[in-house]
Amino acid sequence: MEELEFSMIDEMLEKAKKAQAEVEKYTQEQVDALVKAIGKAIYDNAEMLANEAVTETGYGRVDSKIYKQKKATAAAWYYLRDKKSVGIIDNDTINGVVTFAKPVGVVACLTPSTNPTSTTGSNGMNVIKCRNAMIVSPHPAAKNVTIHGVNLINAALEELGAPENLIQVSKLHLWMQQRN
Repeated sequence: MEELEFSMIDEMLEKAKKAQAEVEKYTQEQVDALVKAIGKAIYDNAEMLANEAVTETGYGRVDSKIYKQKKATAAAWYYLRDKKSVGIIDNDTINGVVTFAKPVGVVACLTPSTNPTSTTGSNGMNVIKCRNAMIVSPHPAAKNVTIHGVNLINAALEELGAPENLIQVSKLHLWMQQRN
């Protein structure tokens, strides 16, 4: 890797770590509000994002992509909404084991060209539920729709006061285009 690649990655990681450190202090209610906002951003914009994905990639059908985005985000929300992910999440009094939820930090999300925004949305919901930050690496064939999806998610998170750079899109695809 060239020096420019490392500096771009380092910069993104530093921003993500800073944002994650803020979210690590969030209550369960605050985390759940962020998770719901991520899913809602993709769900509410499913038709627009589906059209963009099919146009940009040439893969799939718009109706299938709308269904996938709505199903993926709704299923993730219904699974995650009652799950504890902050503080003590289990207390086994019989064996004397207490389980605390602890974030891992920054998580990478590789998105496919076939389902870029449904993957970003559902992965983002899981990553943020655990109070982590996420860096999305879009498939080159779906970079524009992925960036748009992340921008919609970030706008929703911003409305809730979430820290900037909690979810970012890797800019390495831009650097690679400049090289070629």
